[in-house]
Order: sequence, then structure tokens, then C-alpha cells
Amino acid sequence: MMAAWFRMGVVLAALVLGSAPDALAKTVFLGGSQTAGWKQMGMFKDVLNKAAVSNTTAKILKGLGPVVSLKPEKVFILEGINELYSPNQAILARYREILLRINKGTPKTLIFVQSVLPVVNRPDLSNDKIMELNAGLKALCAELSNCIYIDLFSHFAVNGALNESLTTDGVHLRPDGYKLWQALIENYVVQPGDKLTRPETVAGLAPQQASSAN
Repeated sequence: MMAAWFRMGVVLAALVLGSAPDALAKTVFLGGSQTAGWKQMGMFKDVLNKAAVSNTTAKILKGLGPVVSLKPEKVFILEGINELYSPNQAILARYREILLRINKGTPKTLIFVQSVLPVVNRPDLSNDKIMELNAGLKALCAELSNCIYIDLFSHFAVNGALNESLTTDGVHLRPDGYKLWQALIENYVVQPGDKLTRPETVAGLAPQQASSAN
């Protein structure tokens, strides 16, 4: 009886402290300010969004333990834009470690690696380097059976750069940018994981979805 009351107390304490939503999370978003922007958009309300402004792969690695302990059904990652000053190989090495840690700690979790978005009117950032990084991310994801690569770049790009109508500053997105992003990933987010196994892509990225969101 005492053990039962103790367990109940632990549950009630978790509810009071606000940790219950994390414990129930089936889908987790990781990334920087672009991903954090979902919190203001009113979309994907059932997702645990752990993105943070100025995030990097190194910071994600440091905070990965609690995410792995949740053993979520899905983890979506969009990262890299804040560390383009680093060589792509260094970014990919940290990204590899993220994927391997998730895969080892919660092997049933589906990992969705989203391509880094293009930029526009940002001479400090290179779309050529972003495309090279995305090619590396795609190859890296292909090494794991539970990893699905999602090409966002090509749907957001116009003549190799970010569609200016979708951005506020050349990097961050306007609401129409989030609507496009939603159209590209929504099926991946809402479909049960067992329907998204590779190589079948039931929720594949459809160009017509992207164009209708503009």
C-alpha cells in the first residue's frame, strides 16, 4: 500500500512540476530558431519542441540524454545553419554522433533528418556550402535503417537561394514559409511510424503539396 501511495505521489509531483508532457511525448523536434518558430505558429501542438535559438549540433549533443530517455516514436532534426563557419565535415561528425546516440539509446525511434534551408541576401552564408552539407546529411542518414532524409531545400529555393517571399531576414521564415514547411512534413509527423518504414514513402514529399502552400 505504501509503495502504491509513493508511486502516486511521484506522478502527482510530475504533473505539478510540468514534466508530464515530456513523459508522454511521441514526437520531438530538435533544432535552432527556425524550428523554435513552430511554437508561435500554433501547428504541431502535440509535438515536444526542444529547439532553441542559436542552437548547434554541439549543444544538441549535450542535451540529448533527456530526449533519448523519452524513447519517442519520432525525432525530427533541422540543424546546421548556425555553424556554417565550421567545416562541413566537422558538422557532419557531430551530426553522426547525434544519430548514433539516438539509434543506440532508443533503436525503435524513427529519425527524420531535414535538409538545411537555403538563405538569401546573406553574403556571410553560402548556399553552395549548404547544398554540400545537405548531400552529406543525406548520405549519413542512408547509413541507418531508421533514418529518413527530408529534402526541404529544393522546395524553398528559387534559383538556388531562399524564396524571398518566405523570409523576414534571409534566414528566418514568415508564416507562409511555415505553411510550406508544414505541407512538406505534416504526413511524416502525423502518420504512425509503422507506415513510414523505408524504402516505402507513404508520406513522400510531393511537389504539388509544396506549390499549393505558397
